[in-house]
Amino acid sequence: MDQRKIFIIWNPFSGGDSSPLTQKLACELLQLKIAHEVFDTHESMSASKTLSDHLDSSFTDLIIVGGDGTINESINGLKYDIPVGIVPAGTGDDFIKNVKIGKSTKEKIQTAVNGQIIRIDLGLCNDRKFVNGVGIGFDGQIVEDMTSKRVGFLKGHAAYYYHVLRILGGYEERTFNFSLDKEPHEKELILLAIGNGTTFGGGFKLMPRAKINDGFLDVCEIGKLSPLKRFLNIGRLSNGTHGTLKMVKMHQVREISVEANDKLFAHIDGEQIGKPPFNIKVLPNALQLRVIS
Repeated sequence: MDQRKIFIIWNPFSGGDSSPLTQKLACELLQLKIAHEVFDTHESMSASKTLSDHLDSSFTDLIIVGGDGTINESINGLKYDIPVGIVPAGTGDDFIKNVKIGKSTKEKIQTAVNGQIIRIDLGLCNDRKFVNGVGIGFDGQIVEDMTSKRVGFLKGHAAYYYHVLRILGGYEERTFNFSLDKEPHEKELILLAIGNGTTFGGGFKLMPRAKINDGFLDVCEIGKLSPLKRFLNIGRLSNGTHGTLKMVKMHQVREISVEANDKLFAHIDGEQIGKPPFNIKVLPNALQLRVIS
């Protein structure tokens, strides 16, 4: 028997097919004769607490079955530097768009179990780690509205796009006081997005040049834009060409601070985190991840 012992965490409440994927993963490990234990988030409602309570030094690997929120919670409960595999089962699955894990379910499971191990960066927002990014302003308002004003028949990218279109024209610019690598700025912006990865909202490529292993965080700031121009240019957010607009600025930084502002909502890896102040920095080479070589 392989001397490995794999900790599987899965989220029954994720937007994808987490239950059948977890079953297929467990069957694959049985065939490979790899020891494993399966934990869900039913009892604690938190992958972070589940890992904190149950993952000990006897485990050699972690495999996460879930979406961006489950990945975020898991890395925040992970106390050991062990390889992490991901079987995506969320509504947006933005983070996993940054790496190759295969297209079929079989390929994704095989990668999660035996893929090449690489090291990637993480971000840290105040005391919470993130894999993909933080959105403040318009992007944070969308997540706030998706949580408080649910539309039952819409899920995933469709729900995100609905809320984008619903508030896009009327959302007013906010005053952002922030610093990029200690350099202070005060600007009227629609949004300020900080990305380890490229994509938010199930397909909006806000940081098209971001890389998860370059030691930097990418920043996208979008300034004043008339309601008409917002609608005319929304397609640019999907294909990542919005950087050519004069009211859009892109940066690469190691640290960003955002001062308190009660008018700004924010999200971290697609989950609500309230309002600033935030201190955000990169954690280089902080996580081992299994991918296709």
